[in-house]
Amino acid sequence: MFLKFPIPGEMASPGRALTAAAGRFMPSLRSLRILLLPILVLAVSVGCSKHTSHSDDPGMPPAITTGPSDASTVTGRQVSFTVAATGAVTLRYQWAKDGTNILGALSSTYTLNNPKVQDSGRYTVTITNPNGTITSAPATLTVVPAVMFNAPVGLAVDAAGNTYVSDMDDHTIWKVSPTNQKALLAGASGLAGSADGKGSLARFDTPGGLALEASGNLLVADTGNHTIRRIAPDGTVTTVAGAAGQPGSTDGAGTLARFNGPVALAVAGNGSVYVSDSQNHTIRLLATDGTVSTFAGLAGQPGQTDGALNVAQFNQPNGLALSPGGALYVADYGNSSIRLISPGGTVIVLAGLYNNHGYVDGTGTAARFYLPVGLALDASGLLYVADAGNHAIRRVTSTGTVSVFAGSGTSGNADGAGSAGLFFLPCGVAIAPSGNLVVADTNNHILRSITPAAVVSTYTTP
Repeated sequence: MFLKFPIPGEMASPGRALTAAAGRFMPSLRSLRILLLPILVLAVSVGCSKHTSHSDDPGMPPAITTGPSDASTVTGRQVSFTVAATGAVTLRYQWAKDGTNILGALSSTYTLNNPKVQDSGRYTVTITNPNGTITSAPATLTVVPAVMFNAPVGLAVDAAGNTYVSDMDDHTIWKVSPTNQKALLAGASGLAGSADGKGSLARFDTPGGLALEASGNLLVADTGNHTIRRIAPDGTVTTVAGAAGQPGSTDGAGTLARFNGPVALAVAGNGSVYVSDSQNHTIRLLATDGTVSTFAGLAGQPGQTDGALNVAQFNQPNGLALSPGGALYVADYGNSSIRLISPGGTVIVLAGLYNNHGYVDGTGTAARFYLPVGLALDASGLLYVADAGNHAIRRVTSTGTVSVFAGSGTSGNADGAGSAGLFFLPCGVAIAPSGNLVVADTNNHILRSITPAAVVSTYTTP
């Protein structure tokens, strides 16, 4: 390019200077452009493009990262299936059982709150979004039939391993064999009444505690009828003491005596029977000749006083357990404590603190219970307590040291060891010949078994 230099006295033209400068630098700019172009292209591509490897990108179809797993449960125990998936939103779910869609099962988790045997099968979930559809591999559900009741409360176990159960809300008494076969012993399902008779001809009203006599007869605290009943091995029912529909506190012989809400029984070695007369706040004694007397407590006067039999007070006494030496343990329900009546006739607090309920292990009054109901004493002298309000089974030594045997202090329905085993308002306990503890898990409507190592399982039908 031709450049004109200014002559002396002549000003250089700005335009010409710019043109000349531009001319000189054009080769350098072209070289720089060549070097920068790939960098700029790379920057633009990174900054403006979509990252196609993101699992929720608009173009991604659904993909299952964790599929539903096989599950096993018992009737009435909640069970769930869950799936985890990625893909463009919005993901839609549809669960199916054996290839048939389940109405309303439209989330990543499908829960059966009250599974039945017929709910067993193969479950899948289909996930869709605008870009595709995927169906999970099937997960198999097995529902094992549990031995079910409406509201099991009272328990007794004979030497052959048969378990007797009072179903409070069903107004019936049942017998469960060692192989978990359930059979009606007496009463009519769902029909309250007070009739004596054999088997289904008899009637009960909210039956509670049970106890076996040496003869093999079963005694029933017929709570709603305010009577004590006896069931022969063939299912024949008779009234031993009290009068149906006539609550009271009168001592006397047989049907001349009166009870007010009897709830628990304990048979002594001589054949006499202790009765927790809950609404009279007393412990009654039924002699072998049928005569009823007040053994401890003051009728109609709830309280928490220790002392002699005729001075001591209880507040809705419930479960009873009698030691071989004659010491009588009482679940003092209304006082949330465990009382002990010595063979000499003195009432003391063994564990718990009057009117101070809680869930605390400890010794004596440092421990806390919440509405204790059933009691059972094992051969070694350990006392087991159905701590109903705490949904747990507690264990008490002869010196009053309390510990949790099974349960967690919160309601649930799960098998497992120790605190992993969950209960819902357990009310009855009994010792089986095997040494296992049988539990009436009342609000779960089932029976449970706890090994000496505190492993909890559920009675199921073979």
